[in-house]
Amino acid sequence: MSVETMSSIQDDIMNIMKRDGYRQYVVERFLLLYGERKTWELMKAFSKPPVPSIRVNQTLIHPGEVMHRMGEKRFKLEPVPWCDEGFWVYQDQGQPVARDLGRISTFNLSPGATHEYMQGYYSMQGSTSMIPAQLLDPQPGDEILDMTAAPGSKLVQIAQYMKNTGILVGVEKSRDRIKALKSNVQRCGVMNTALISDDARFLDKHFASFDRILLDAPCTGSGLMGADPTRKHSRTIADIETMMHIQIQLLQRGLKMLRPGGRLVYSTCSLAPEENENVVNEAITDSGYLSVVKPPERVSKWFDPGMSNAFGVDFDKSLKHALRMCPTHHSTRPEGFFCAIIEKA
Repeated sequence: MSVETMSSIQDDIMNIMKRDGYRQYVVERFLLLYGERKTWELMKAFSKPPVPSIRVNQTLIHPGEVMHRMGEKRFKLEPVPWCDEGFWVYQDQGQPVARDLGRISTFNLSPGATHEYMQGYYSMQGSTSMIPAQLLDPQPGDEILDMTAAPGSKLVQIAQYMKNTGILVGVEKSRDRIKALKSNVQRCGVMNTALISDDARFLDKHFASFDRILLDAPCTGSGLMGADPTRKHSRTIADIETMMHIQIQLLQRGLKMLRPGGRLVYSTCSLAPEENENVVNEAITDSGYLSVVKPPERVSKWFDPGMSNAFGVDFDKSLKHALRMCPTHHSTRPEGFFCAIIEKA
């Protein structure tokens, strides 16, 4: 890279930081983790929202039928390559639909206000958030726990893979959010689910064990800066530290409830290694019976591997099997995401 190019990138990074209202520490961390060019590309990607996406509920309908119906409503669906039933949504002239998914515009019906959506034929779901339920690999008849289930898109996806059999327990701490969770479960025809309003950090007092557990942990959401620009300036270093401790507590509780031979999938929509590799590293180091396992190649080929170290901390070698997504990975600017499969011997 020439000196002139480096200087131009540095200037552009500073201009984007000022224009978009980034806290200085956010950009400094990006530079330490990714270097100048990738930081520049990441900040440019975060200047626009991700292309909206839907996931078809195959419990009720075939994806081909949804494509046909949406086409009649002047939507164009582009397949998400890492999820067979996932699609990015465009208007018929090839432009992404409006981000206000609940409104009806003058010219186009929002995908969040169609008859098909109301019937539970699909959910509005970020393309990267379709990954955790797939990596969980739910089987019919399993006993599965979703530790932080609202608003319910991943829980509905798990129920689909279970073919609405077995037992699926969904937990949500917020009483307000559990209302949305119940609504989505009913809308999508999920029949094998028990919903509980509780703090998942204390669940092991009430439940014995599960075959599979999903922990889509609460986080600072630094991977969502495109969809929610306030996250460029509304979080602090202290927030990362606070969330990390909550995440460790949740993961430790989940692993206690995981049966031998079972699988737990840990995910966040954060780019911070403290909330991702570090949390998993804390759980599996010196355990002797926990490890991060390799995901299927059909999924992993679209993602970066987990980090081996960050900010002076070395992580367990198995964390190379974790998955990282940046908005720079695809033209649709998908949300930043982290995901790891943990198995108990």
